[in-house]
Amino acid sequence: MPKKSSKGSKGTPKRGLPGLRRGGASDEDSVNGDTASVVSMASDHGSYDEGLENGNCGGDEVDVTSSRETLEEKISASIEGMTEKSAGIRSTSINNLINILSQQYIPDSINSRRETLRDNIERILKRGARADQALVAGLSSIFALQIGSIDLDLATEDFNELKPLLQTIMMDFTAPILVRVKSCYALCLGLFLAESTMEDLCATLVQLETLFVVNNPTPHLEVKEDTTASPFKALTPAKTPKVTCESVAAAAVSGWSLLITVMPKEYLKQKANRWLRVLKNLLDQAELEVRLNAGEAVALLVEACELDEDESASGSEDETSVNGHGSLEMRNLISKLRELSVQSHKYQAKKDRRQQKHNFRDYLRAVEDGDGPDQTVKFGHGEVLEIETWVKKRQYDAICQVLSAGINRHLVENTLVREILGLGAPRPIQSDAMNNKQAKAEKQFQNQLNFKFRSVNRGKCRDQRMATLDDY
Repeated sequence: MPKKSSKGSKGTPKRGLPGLRRGGASDEDSVNGDTASVVSMASDHGSYDEGLENGNCGGDEVDVTSSRETLEEKISASIEGMTEKSAGIRSTSINNLINILSQQYIPDSINSRRETLRDNIERILKRGARADQALVAGLSSIFALQIGSIDLDLATEDFNELKPLLQTIMMDFTAPILVRVKSCYALCLGLFLAESTMEDLCATLVQLETLFVVNNPTPHLEVKEDTTASPFKALTPAKTPKVTCESVAAAAVSGWSLLITVMPKEYLKQKANRWLRVLKNLLDQAELEVRLNAGEAVALLVEACELDEDESASGSEDETSVNGHGSLEMRNLISKLRELSVQSHKYQAKKDRRQQKHNFRDYLRAVEDGDGPDQTVKFGHGEVLEIETWVKKRQYDAICQVLSAGINRHLVENTLVREILGLGAPRPIQSDAMNNKQAKAEKQFQNQLNFKFRSVNRGKCRDQRMATLDDY
């Protein structure tokens, strides 16, 4: 029997939509016809509406409460983890606490656990591992910023318990460099925040000076009163530590300049000449960080000791004439700053040369003309922090070094930080903040729907084009 022929049994099957194969329907029919793909709107809208009701997009009160409870649990677990025997668990717990306290402003939660947290920090500073000591030194500074916003007396009490331990670690020349640097920063910031006496501040300034005077190429000389000694041995170097490093010296200069921002003007004028000579010698150090910190300290000291016209006319020998540059030491200092502002050695890295020139030009203008840093920081809802003095810049940099990425949150809410920087009381939270967030979420959702709809239509157009090409 002859084989039955079938037209559809041979050849490649035709691609394209069924409507096109039946007679070439129009684009509108293919899109709106029964065979067209349907964009599922109901499921997407449902999930979005459920998210608004559950607080994921709209910020409902229930979600805020649950997140606060979760945060409380994390804080409690991290404080307990500081006493674990495992080094990994301890370091992880301390790092978690640092991240939480720097990025969140929760003084009430910390105040309820204040004594426990302080005891854990004190125990680690006494007998803990060196790595843990470096971590808790930074944690103590954030801890002081949180508690000090509620009651500065409590922060002073806690700092007085930790102060001897921080001083011991800072002056321990057998300790690792990082631990000594962190302890130095924590000690200076704690003294700056606490209600310290004048005697404590002066004693700490002398102690910090011994750390960076070691790097001085011309050490201070003192005269012995013993007349029986040989005249060639009458001048002997002052008793200073034999071993130090440039990182510790840079940290000491930075902390030293932070403390002189709270010293009385009369005291600074008495010490200005000697301190300027010491800082001028530090400008010759090989380490860039030491030179930059010393240059900033010079600008800060000159700004704090600036004399009025009446005082400059009848100034004593210990006072430095700033505006007129009448002192020989001041003229030499200006010459050194100008040299560093244009210095370009090939053995220095390009980044270091650029940073040195940029900073020392500002320091030179501060000493010669009394110009400030002129820095603007925007944060929150339209708030602006104007930094026009070197005193405020040093204080802002010290707080930024502790809080790191969480500085904007504390600038908005932390009363202690705002008081230090002269921002006044915190502004009330704007009621439309959640509405703006919800509007942004809705806009993103609508963009996703539009993208999905365009993708479907473009896919259909591609199918139609392929079917048209198959006809040829």
